[in-house]
Amino acid sequence: MTRLAKKMNHKYFERKGDMVTEKFPHRELVAKRCATLAKTSHLPASKAKLAHLRANLTKQPGIDSNITDYTIKDISPYEQGDEPTESEVAVHLAMTLFATHQQSQSESMQVDGIGFGQAVATLEARNREGKKVEGTSPERRRFDAAVTSTNLTELAHHLRGLIGQLRAKGIGLDYGLLAGDLYRFQFPSGADSVRRKWARQFYRLESPKASPTLTDNEDEVSSDSSLQSD
Repeated sequence: MTRLAKKMNHKYFERKGDMVTEKFPHRELVAKRCATLAKTSHLPASKAKLAHLRANLTKQPGIDSNITDYTIKDISPYEQGDEPTESEVAVHLAMTLFATHQQSQSESMQVDGIGFGQAVATLEARNREGKKVEGTSPERRRFDAAVTSTNLTELAHHLRGLIGQLRAKGIGLDYGLLAGDLYRFQFPSGADSVRRKWARQFYRLESPKASPTLTDNEDEVSSDSSLQSD
């Protein structure tokens, strides 16, 4: 068995060669791909790539060969099954959301170290400027709806709406971090930790200026290679 996606003590592990890990190893790869597309978004090839990515926002990974070099390549190289892996689902959703976010933007919407919760908190603050707002803000209500999503389909729906609002204000976020969050959200033991992480970010318990750390990315935990598949 070349890939292990097995529940052990409420945690999930993925095999990469002889190493078994509980992590999302593609954070930097996703961030780099987003940054490259943003930097070259004025070029015809990148414009076409971004358009294809946007067109696949609600589709399954691996269907459109025009984007597989950004959503499938180097993500789950040891997978032999027919269904998309959790990593492929996460990368596909993150990249297609980024393409939506980057549309008509002159600045990069890939901003290293800015979590989803931090970005929404910034959105709320900007929309409140010069206004007297009582009660729960619309941004907070939409954020709460995203955080309380019970599955990835529901979460993706709420993310699309919030990404559209972030785009309107030119507020970016770290899509490498988001991809890791989307990966962990697919597992019962990971979904609650993602909700907690986003809530902390929203209430600014994590500094928006801080560099990503293992604390910020709880999926990045290595396990020794003694764990074996059945």
